[in-house]
Amino acid sequence: MELGSSVGIPLIVISRGDDHATTINSILRDSGHPVHCLRVNDPATLGDQLKSAPPELVLFFEGDTDVDFAAAAAAVALCAPPPPLLLVQGRVDEAGIALAMDKGARDAVSLANRDRLRAVVGRELHAHRLRVALEGVLSSARQYKQELRSLMTGASEAIADVHEGIIVAVNPAWAALLGVAAEDELIGQPFMDLFREADQATLKGALVACLKDKWQEDGVLPVVAYGKDESEVPLELRLKRVTVDGEPGVRVIVPGDRQPEQAPEDLLEQAVAKDPSTGFYQRHYFLERLTGRMASQQEGGIRALAYIRPDHFARVQSDVGLLGTEALLMRLAELLRELMQPGDLYGRFGGTMFTVLLERGTMTDVQAWANQLRKAVSDQVFEVETQSTSMSCTIGLCEVRPSDQNPAELLAEAELACRKGRDQGGNRVVLSDSTSVTERLRQTDTLWIARIRAALMQNRLRLVHQPVVGLHEEVQGVLDTRVRLIDEQGEPVLPSDFIPAAERAHMMKNIDRWVIGASFSFCVARQPNLVFVRLSRDSVLDDSLLEWLKARAQSTRLKPSQVCFQISEELVLQQLKQSKALAEKLRENGFLFAVDHLGTGRDSTQLLGHLPMQFVKVDGSLMQGLHRDKDLQKKVGDIAARARELKIKTIAERVENASTMAVLWQLGIAFVQGNFTQTHGVVLGEAAVPGQQAAG
Repeated sequence: MELGSSVGIPLIVISRGDDHATTINSILRDSGHPVHCLRVNDPATLGDQLKSAPPELVLFFEGDTDVDFAAAAAAVALCAPPPPLLLVQGRVDEAGIALAMDKGARDAVSLANRDRLRAVVGRELHAHRLRVALEGVLSSARQYKQELRSLMTGASEAIADVHEGIIVAVNPAWAALLGVAAEDELIGQPFMDLFREADQATLKGALVACLKDKWQEDGVLPVVAYGKDESEVPLELRLKRVTVDGEPGVRVIVPGDRQPEQAPEDLLEQAVAKDPSTGFYQRHYFLERLTGRMASQQEGGIRALAYIRPDHFARVQSDVGLLGTEALLMRLAELLRELMQPGDLYGRFGGTMFTVLLERGTMTDVQAWANQLRKAVSDQVFEVETQSTSMSCTIGLCEVRPSDQNPAELLAEAELACRKGRDQGGNRVVLSDSTSVTERLRQTDTLWIARIRAALMQNRLRLVHQPVVGLHEEVQGVLDTRVRLIDEQGEPVLPSDFIPAAERAHMMKNIDRWVIGASFSFCVARQPNLVFVRLSRDSVLDDSLLEWLKARAQSTRLKPSQVCFQISEELVLQQLKQSKALAEKLRENGFLFAVDHLGTGRDSTQLLGHLPMQFVKVDGSLMQGLHRDKDLQKKVGDIAARARELKIKTIAERVENASTMAVLWQLGIAFVQGNFTQTHGVVLGEAAVPGQQAAG
């Protein structure tokens, strides 16, 4: 039972009845302490509350609770730092106080002497806040010491020149970064040997791209190098093509001024809003930004909330000790940061819990990200001074549906999914269960079908184009086509909101034909080199599609080679015979053909030889953590190698960062598309020919 306002000093009262909580609330409020009391009476609830929202004070009413005092003291001691525990007795004397403190209490008090109770509470609250502040200062000091150590490597840039994979020159600042006494010790060494194995594929691809003038000089490559003492040294590298003894080489630079001067408001936010240990937003500020983000509209893709919690943390704490747990959680935060992408929002939600708002292309991408994190944590050996331990984590995922959710509901769904995973043994990724899914789909479909029909009749669909960029050759005017529905207020609606309803209502044939007609008009008017247009299941099974395409191309005077029709791997596997027949007929009539979202099936490379195609798109979920996952690199590399044998050009979907781009270079992927390939997201294309209606 909660008493008091929603803002105040959080207290836990361990007692059977509400009377004691009410009394404590009254006594402390009268003395100027605006408390917020939560009464508990069983060990499980106490443990959960201490972990999810640690209080500033705990009062245990002796003889009036089902909770054992020793168990309560043990649970309180697990908090970091532990809140003061006061034993409330009927009568208090010095012998009783000594015994209570011996059992783990900070003091013993009674309701009979309220002045002493107020004084003890005030003293303990003040001492607890000092302990919390001290821990923050110590954590900040540790962080400052680490930054100072990096800055002391030298004010100038750290520079290494690399030729054919070998270090040919370094400056003193680079040697100092790695703790090497003299630059000569590094000359002649393979450059890759300086870095951890998980980063080598990324770095090798970036070097190749730079040598071919395909690397942006302002691009930053985050990697981890090994110092002379085998310690890990996180670096952010910049690459520049140079000439070394008349031969092309790469200059690798670690800027000396890696910490730009921050504006006062940024410094204030860092000090107040962010956790000093991890740099992630603290609970209150994370919730503020989550609320703001949910109120804003995305340009594309989906949002999801991840709730992350280490498994069996009491065992981990016993391995490294109470003081070592914070260093361990800082390392967990570093693993999280390695998977961070633009648009992500990270928070430390209290104790050992972390929350992340993710922006990705699909929920499959989100699950791939979560499994990358789960695997990275379980594979890591965490070392704290002379102690070491292993750890796993469970991740609950919930898709953000801004139309019918608030942050509290979203967090509850994600936390419940995480709890289910922990109940199943932990070390897993669990999706939340959406309540009343069937009923919600039925209700929303009824509304969407009417809106889609109206949009088709009123010509309120629009094309949106995302550029496809060449890695190994220059290409211009190659675009991937998306569709947006313009709602009754003139706002664009993402396909993820209305396409599923259209598919269930078998309306995709009409939408496909509108998109095809608008794309043909766009090609004739704008003359791009190539546009990719998706076909749904309804269109693949439509026997009249090809004749309609031929007639439409002839009437618009379209060059068929400007259009590449694409079908998903999942649809091809479901309708292999029909997909193959359609691909062959499209080729006979001059159109191009592609399979997209390839790589999620059981044997994707085998599928490449079954259909005549000019392009294949590698699914964006395989891009999640590609730069650090050798299994993913092998899978994508096998697809690229098989495609080259069959003279099929490869395109990687949903490429979001430089590290992924660098690995794709190394694997031989020909083209990429995604937010990293453009400055301002998707490119608006031609809407359609005025007055165009959907074809029947």
